[in-house]
Amino acid sequence: MRIPHSSLLSGVLGFGVGIGLTLGAQALLAYREASTSATQITRLNPSLSSPLLLEGEPSIGSPNAILTIVEFSDFECSYCKQFHEQVMPQLTSDYINTGKVRFVHKDLPLPFHRQAIPAAAASRCAGEQNQYWEMYGALFDQQSCLNCKGVLGIAEEQKLDMTSLQECMQRKSTIALINANRSEADLHNIRATPTFVIGTMRTDGTLEGTIIEGALPWAQFKNYVDQALSKLKSP
Repeated sequence: MRIPHSSLLSGVLGFGVGIGLTLGAQALLAYREASTSATQITRLNPSLSSPLLLEGEPSIGSPNAILTIVEFSDFECSYCKQFHEQVMPQLTSDYINTGKVRFVHKDLPLPFHRQAIPAAAASRCAGEQNQYWEMYGALFDQQSCLNCKGVLGIAEEQKLDMTSLQECMQRKSTIALINANRSEADLHNIRATPTFVIGTMRTDGTLEGTIIEGALPWAQFKNYVDQALSKLKSP
């Protein structure tokens, strides 16, 4: 049977287009993989390019403590909750309450966590009612309720003045403080939550120290703290 010239030409063209599309898809996939690999390779490790600013940030523990630990955290981050549950109680009883460590919180709400910024704002505004750390604890304790009960629902259970709290949460200055923390983290290539900076206060109220990423087990975190304390006590 004789195949019409037009049909043959269409078949060849279709076959060619098919090959072209396949090769194009493969090239695009290879490019994406190469780009991803390059991004992973060029990821900058966090390091302090300048001392951390601590003035006005929420803190717990003696201001005269020999060691300061700064936490960059997100109230909707599961690893931050893990730190709150598994490390913070021991850190509080053994180091903060004994005057050895001052603990400072900085906000690093991740862009894909919808409740992270409202939670950060609510905790800061609870601080105006002298209940920052109570709200801090409640937000982590009820992290699974953030998308059902909501930040305000959790805040209401803390017997806060809700009118004052909501007015504070809507202030541009409140969001500006949170964004300042995010910008500072970005300056030092701090991207992960939680991330900690362990160091000593300078005379100007800023902090220099070592950066530690991730929710480490208590024994490992304690080891970092003990090492830092030991260096400070050494002649």
